[in-house]
Amino acid sequence: MTALIAVALPYTFLYLACFSDPGFITPETHAYYMSLYPYDHALFHPGRSKHCGICKRCIAKADHHCVFINLCVGYGNHHWFLLLLLSTAVLTSYGGLLGLSILSGVVKGRFPDWSVWPPAGYGLNNYLVAWSWAMQRDISLGATTLLAALTSPLVWALLFYTLYHVYCGTTTNESLKWSDMAEDMADGYAFTRPIRRGRQRDFGAEPSCSRWPVEPEMAVIATVDGQPPVVREGMPPLAGEGDWQRVWKLKNVENMYDLGFRDNLADIFVREYAFRKFREELPFKSHHHH
Repeated sequence: MTALIAVALPYTFLYLACFSDPGFITPETHAYYMSLYPYDHALFHPGRSKHCGICKRCIAKADHHCVFINLCVGYGNHHWFLLLLLSTAVLTSYGGLLGLSILSGVVKGRFPDWSVWPPAGYGLNNYLVAWSWAMQRDISLGATTLLAALTSPLVWALLFYTLYHVYCGTTTNESLKWSDMAEDMADGYAFTRPIRRGRQRDFGAEPSCSRWPVEPEMAVIATVDGQPPVVREGMPPLAGEGDWQRVWKLKNVENMYDLGFRDNLADIFVREYAFRKFREELPFKSHHHH
């Protein structure tokens, strides 16, 4: 039963990740997806979207284009992708351990004083010879075990890397944007200024997002010439009020999409998750409690 479930789950989640809508933005879905996340005026400014050059579509909450599912991972299938990684990691670990346990029994039958943890004075050479003898005796079992054991750490690493992004409240796409922003800051090319609460906004370009418990407190912009941002003729106005201050480090800028690991994860698994709006504590000090 364990083997049956362990093998069936990755295929199920692979199918669901491949064939569900990752969040394609179309004229029909555009307004809906725009209402899910507010602009932070740091990574995302009104009127901009993430377009995938491989899918040739814009994706809501785009994480990355995944070669394993031949599709983007986004708002609609991020949860299936996480479950695919988890079930695959469990399958490879289970397969590797099961294979090693069978091979170990084979070796023990031939060399009674052998054990998985080499006994004192056994010698590395003899130990490896015993393993290779068992693998040659049943090539298909040996190869499968080796493959599962070597693949397992890679899948677990990818799972923890993805969960780390969830913990940080970013997507893979956003983490790349943040690292670019950090470089711009270190070079002195990034500027920030406060955004006033209750400001006037163009709801056509920047819809309100009622489910989000915080609002942006500052606008962050990197310029090409290292001079404070200037609005040129025909450009949309920039958010915020007052003078632009140079900002040197990422820690001086808030990521308003990070609401703590539990909420970040719930946002992936629960459609239109409402973030327990009335709670008093947020991971960072915000003056925008609803």
